[in-house]
Amino acid sequence: MASSFEELGIKVISGKVRFATLCPKCSHLRKKKNLPCLTVNNEPDNRWWKCWNCGWSGNLDLYDKYKQVQEKSRMPGQIPDLYSREVMEYWKKRGIDYRICVKEKVFEYSMGREHKPIIGFPVFINLTLVNVKYLNIRYKEDDDSPKWWQLPKEYGTRILPIGLQSLQWEEDKPKIVIWTEGELDRLTWMSAGYKNVISEPQGAPSVKTTDFKEKFAYTEDPYFKSVIADVDLFIFSTDGDEPGRLLRNQLALRFKKEKCKYINYPVGYKDINEVWMGDEKKGLKALGQEGIDECYQNISSFPVRGVVRLIDDREALERLAEKGLEPGLKIGVKEIDELYTTKPARLEVLVGIPKIGKSVYKRWHTTELIKHNEDLNLKFALFTPENRPTSREKAMIAEIITGQLFQRGFHNSMDEALREKVLWYIEKHFFFIAPDKKNFESWDNEIKDNQVNTLKSILRYLEYLKKTEDIFGYIVDAWNKVDHEQPKYMSDTNFISKQLDYLLDFNAYYNLHGSLIVHPTKIEKHGSNFRFPNLYDGKGSSAWFEKVDVGLVCHRYLRKRKKNEDIPDNAEEDDKYEYNPDAPFILGVDAIRFEEEGKVGRVKLKMDYSKGRRFEVIKNEEREPVRKLNPAVKEDDDNGVFNDGPYVDDTSLPF
Repeated sequence: MASSFEELGIKVISGKVRFATLCPKCSHLRKKKNLPCLTVNNEPDNRWWKCWNCGWSGNLDLYDKYKQVQEKSRMPGQIPDLYSREVMEYWKKRGIDYRICVKEKVFEYSMGREHKPIIGFPVFINLTLVNVKYLNIRYKEDDDSPKWWQLPKEYGTRILPIGLQSLQWEEDKPKIVIWTEGELDRLTWMSAGYKNVISEPQGAPSVKTTDFKEKFAYTEDPYFKSVIADVDLFIFSTDGDEPGRLLRNQLALRFKKEKCKYINYPVGYKDINEVWMGDEKKGLKALGQEGIDECYQNISSFPVRGVVRLIDDREALERLAEKGLEPGLKIGVKEIDELYTTKPARLEVLVGIPKIGKSVYKRWHTTELIKHNEDLNLKFALFTPENRPTSREKAMIAEIITGQLFQRGFHNSMDEALREKVLWYIEKHFFFIAPDKKNFESWDNEIKDNQVNTLKSILRYLEYLKKTEDIFGYIVDAWNKVDHEQPKYMSDTNFISKQLDYLLDFNAYYNLHGSLIVHPTKIEKHGSNFRFPNLYDGKGSSAWFEKVDVGLVCHRYLRKRKKNEDIPDNAEEDDKYEYNPDAPFILGVDAIRFEEEGKVGRVKLKMDYSKGRRFEVIKNEEREPVRKLNPAVKEDDDNGVFNDGPYVDDTSLPF
């Protein structure tokens, strides 16, 4: 590294701190050879230069700051013109021109007793070494040491894309940068004759990453920002897998989609090096220069919401051609599966009068859905403020899953081993959202203590759980327990309509199935019972019928007429009826958006209290009513009540 401007061939103007002069790199090559294009800043501790024509730049005083990086890097003062035989074979296998590696100051050294050849990819700020990324070319899957690593942070390293120092712009031409996921892909593009290629400093993020702040901190680095400030177009050549797509999408968010495009690889090819050299193990032939040129000429713009192209629907269309319109997930109960099935990116509502069994049914259906689709490992988030504390909700779910009482000491109580198993099962499949003013996540002060139960807060939790746990869906029980931030000027109808639009978009974006339990407006009576409700009865808006994907209603006729001999002659009308605990639970489907996912209709169910409030289809209305288990009966009692011993049905347990 030079210690003075003179060593670099830059002429210093005595007495001036900042001035323009000729560039020793490009002035002699230009038509206007005497036009000063190099700015020099000769200020103590900040001696830098930059050519506004060829981009050559540097800072003499950075060297001292990164002196330890230079000392620990193992980088030689002069890069040899050739590499060792093993490294040369490695470059050949990858189709990489070793002369480009020499020019880019890629170096090698031997490590350990085995003299393993390690390749070092240097990271520069102008001409100053600020980091090195290393590759062990002998790496095997069972090795203890890593395949890739960088210099430790304690040496004062700086995280930056590799190749920034090599970017050079041509006059009157667009400034285009090819951005690869790794160093070998960068060298592949350069070996194919392409310039201005940089590589991501730390590879693609995990698809489970939820916080990208640290990962992409380098995009706020002042040096990085100064280098790419005038770039007209970024072309992302990341891997064609899910992490690669995530990387390019995150970068496009930071540099504006209109300034970004991406490479489409031929079918079966994962990255640009496979296009260049093929892959014998995968049966992919090398497409060489023609293949790379075709990739570059057929770059794609990033999709903008609202504009759908054929390529966006290609996978879905192929699936339709193969399998046709498919129903959603089923629970294994024929009569219910014929009425409705469950798919992601859908919004479902369940309307019913209070205390009718809506929540109990929804718990049962959800547990059956998880159990019947065990291979999918379905997970749900629950916002159920009516059943707080969450321990109460968990105990009821445990009873539905096992068909046994959670409380100890009764005939049908779970034993300790079963209780432990079902709780771990619930831990795996259910996540409970239950913030309060003293215990809530503010999401970087986005949510205040008076907003913890708002839809905005709930959706932030759902977004987090989708990204971290990949939940399949969520349940809000009940809608009226959400603290709605309704503007005073907006009617209930318009507000609910807009909220449902927002949820439909949210579910589509995150591919979630949403379930809302909704209380109706006041339902009038027909005789001694309330009439059967419909979706238009949903409190506040007709949108409960018009906008949802699946509209469910439920009801029970809880009062029945007494036998004539039990009715006194002078009885008033209300005295002629009695409460009927065995009244069937009637489930209706009033709205189904997509015909392949169900149909309008009704089914009668009975709730079996002896089996943890599980539901069964009533196939014969003359059957004896199900007797309730009396929870007050201890296991050593036998007084004629329903007491046939503990119910254990191991075949129905999902664990």
